[in-house]
Amino acid sequence: MKTKETKEQILKAAMEEFMEKGYKDASMRKIASKVGITATALYRHYANKEEIFDAVVEPAVSAWEGLCQTEEARQVGTARENGVEAMWEDEDQAKIIVKLIYDNFDAHKLLFCKSEGTKYENYLHTIVSKVQEATLAFKDELEAGGMLVNSVDENEMHLLLSAQYTAMLEMVHHDFTYDQALHYCDTISRFFKEGWRKFLGF
Repeated sequence: MKTKETKEQILKAAMEEFMEKGYKDASMRKIASKVGITATALYRHYANKEEIFDAVVEPAVSAWEGLCQTEEARQVGTARENGVEAMWEDEDQAKIIVKLIYDNFDAHKLLFCKSEGTKYENYLHTIVSKVQEATLAFKDELEAGGMLVNSVDENEMHLLLSAQYTAMLEMVHHDFTYDQALHYCDTISRFFKEGWRKFLGF
């Protein structure tokens, strides 16, 4: 079996093992057995269990890294070109998030539901922190331009963002269909949008 084919089979078997047992209880020996190789042979491809987990969730992590950058640019661009009101009226973000997740649902399931014991177990906090940083930078930009905005308690802002993103990720925890997720995420976005407008003051 070629190295590339072996790695593909290892990742497929690892996905099954992690989905069934989560990272902490997953077994390297079981992964090797599913592939039909020895544990020693498995370690020639991946140094440890966390390295395999990293490879399995990488598509989801990369997708979120990209989203944090592109959505910041898209929303700020909308506000700059058409005004802040146009940004608030935008309804695309919920659809973009749902598509991102459902394009690689299993990787997201592992990332957000099965990653205890890895560097990703608090990955939601990482996402929230990136969103908060971008929002505060945009707030500063508006203030510099002469717009009156609310003074923001950053701890409160973090709690609210965490609540919003935790709510959206319920679609992953409960294995919603794509259509259910679209409806649910849109509802959450509309609910929080009104709160954010009052909280931020713009």
